[in-house]
Amino acid sequence: MRALKGCWIGGLLAVVIVVAATEWIVDLLKSSQVEQQRIEVLNRVVTLRARLEGEINSTLHLTRGLIAYVAINPEVDSDEFDALASEITAVGRNIRNIGLAKDNVITHLFPLAGNETALGLEYKKMPDQWPAIQAAIEQKGTLVAGPVDLVQGGRAFIARTPIYTRGGSGGHLSVHKPSYWGIASIVIDIPTLFSSAGLEEEMDGIQFALQGKDAKGDAGEMIMGDPTIFASDPVLQSVLLPNGGWLIGARPIEGWVAQDGTIWQTRLVGWFSALIFGLLIAALLRAREINRSLALQDHLTELPNRRLLEDRFEQMIARCKRIGCGFGVYYIDLDDFKAVNDRYGHRVGDSLLVEAANRLRTGTRSVDTAARIGGDEFIVLADGIQDDEASQSLAESLLSDMRGKVYIDGHRLDLHASIGSSRFPVDGETLDQLLKAADQKMYEVKQQSKVYRMRPKTG
Repeated sequence: MRALKGCWIGGLLAVVIVVAATEWIVDLLKSSQVEQQRIEVLNRVVTLRARLEGEINSTLHLTRGLIAYVAINPEVDSDEFDALASEITAVGRNIRNIGLAKDNVITHLFPLAGNETALGLEYKKMPDQWPAIQAAIEQKGTLVAGPVDLVQGGRAFIARTPIYTRGGSGGHLSVHKPSYWGIASIVIDIPTLFSSAGLEEEMDGIQFALQGKDAKGDAGEMIMGDPTIFASDPVLQSVLLPNGGWLIGARPIEGWVAQDGTIWQTRLVGWFSALIFGLLIAALLRAREINRSLALQDHLTELPNRRLLEDRFEQMIARCKRIGCGFGVYYIDLDDFKAVNDRYGHRVGDSLLVEAANRLRTGTRSVDTAARIGGDEFIVLADGIQDDEASQSLAESLLSDMRGKVYIDGHRLDLHASIGSSRFPVDGETLDQLLKAADQKMYEVKQQSKVYRMRPKTG
């Protein structure tokens, strides 16, 4: 009887252990499924953000020529303006109309049909628009306002850019301070913009929302979608705009929940088989490792990793092929990094990598991408690099940032780096080709013991 009782107790204890282990596995499975959901949603949001930024930047890029023309020719007449604006709107699929306001009074509009009453309006007497215009003037740069409800129907963003001219005699324009001419306004149709970027409120079981009215980011009002999304642990991504930004939030329509069918199957298998219990543990740990490897950031430096670098590259090359621009690829390698690890240990070496990453992050623009692809190797994708002079200038700037004294755990270290660069499309049209070309140039620099040296800054 006592032995039988002991067997029952042992059997019950085994059942309790297996059931407890099964419930633990169930919790891991739920977390893994939710984590996988977040990664899938993040991938969608990253793609949407890149497309939205690309659409906005390409739209604004189209109008830079008009703004430059007015700055050089401040007495632009209606025929000249109409010719330029007609070409721009023919290419810019997101542009509804373009306007110029000399001394903040609307003087030019295209298309004029349906907008005749707007000519002659003074922005200072329009309280609903003047604050945004003042902000653009104060920042001396483009500001994307809206969304606004248009009188002629529909909703739109309005990108306003102050125009400055330089007046002088004898052609010596640079000695005169810029003079404020007025405002250029570009009305961007919201439905067309979102359609071009592939952004909808619900897609493939995911809800999307956008906030940041007047480019105020998470401090701005809602632009699109359900505001409760931002209160339900969403995946977030910032959309970078000139002098501001928006914030995208996304979540599954049904929330972050695991599949009940899979959970109950796991429970039944766990209750009746200790072997399955062990296999599930191994599978879950493996799944979690895979999920971590799918992350888009380097875990040490928090810079983009190779996967995100490739995504940014595809977006950049698609835009450049569409509008005919160029960009630069910079391959950066820390000098004597192995010696630092050997002498001071990997902890100091890791801290030096973090310091280098921080310098790259602060030394690059918001439209550029600085990534770590392994070891002490970093990559920078730099937009708008059109010639060797611009490429050389940025290389020198990067090297200037990546050199100097660094103090880590009481050790004084010398941070130095070597750099090689390549340009699209001169040196290649794929990421591998451009990286190979940049790496080869960097290798030649190391072999010849050459480094870029900057003149000391004065003043």
